[in-house]
Amino acid sequence: MKKKVIRIQDISQIDTGKISVYDLNNRYIDPMGNMYGLKYDRISHRVEIVKLQRIHTSEIHSYKRKIFENKSHAAEQDETEDEYSTSVSDINTENDKLFFEPDVFIDSVINDSDTHRERIKGIIMNIDESGVFPKENKSESLEIEGILRNLDIEGIQQLDKLESYHRELTSFPRSLTYYQAKIGKDGRELLDHLSNNKERTMRFIFLYEMEETISRVYKNLRKHLLTLEELLKKKNIDEIAGVTKHAKQSFTDAVTSMTNTIDDVDSTLTRTNLLKEYALNKSNY
Repeated sequence: MKKKVIRIQDISQIDTGKISVYDLNNRYIDPMGNMYGLKYDRISHRVEIVKLQRIHTSEIHSYKRKIFENKSHAAEQDETEDEYSTSVSDINTENDKLFFEPDVFIDSVINDSDTHRERIKGIIMNIDESGVFPKENKSESLEIEGILRNLDIEGIQQLDKLESYHRELTSFPRSLTYYQAKIGKDGRELLDHLSNNKERTMRFIFLYEMEETISRVYKNLRKHLLTLEELLKKKNIDEIAGVTKHAKQSFTDAVTSMTNTIDDVDSTLTRTNLLKEYALNKSNY
């Protein structure tokens, strides 16, 4: 059955008495972003309205990872849970597209960049304190040093630059011609379309440049985090002789923080695609 997403002002607008079997896949969204679905009760022979739980992309990644890691689950149970999480992911994607607010998203990225920057600093510090990459092992030592250096340069420092660029665009932008020269082929046609209106042109430039910058910074950050994840997976802290309790906890904290940050980065990049779609849509100016 085809699924439709229908905007409503209030849940009372859903008249279950007029619902047919072809409507059971419909989704209803109110102005607060709450999403509702329909369920047929076979005992009462009535259609019921159910509120659908909203799960962010980062939570879905963690949920799927837990399912995969929990070996005690039966195969059919794993299948059911995975299908459920995928279904909720699809619903949330529809919801995000309908209610995507670019300025809210951009502000959240700028606010979260502080958290991500501090996390990366913590990851670097915890790996150093864990001592799992001793200087005596030159090969591994050089490898981890390179990864941590990249996390500093393309993680911490680039997140700083992202905040500075956002501050520039919102508080003291340069000349229009400066930004016009930076627009790529994908935005050139729209830029020409808006050329007679400075305010709309600057609005487009702001959205376009923020999408480009967020995408570049977080893709690079993701690349280095995944490289680190691959290296840390090779280490079993319980098998390393002479490891102190503090060192073990530092390593565990580094892995946990790294995993959470990767999930956050994936979520940010998913929503950055929505920002790009919005920025390149003429009807938004």
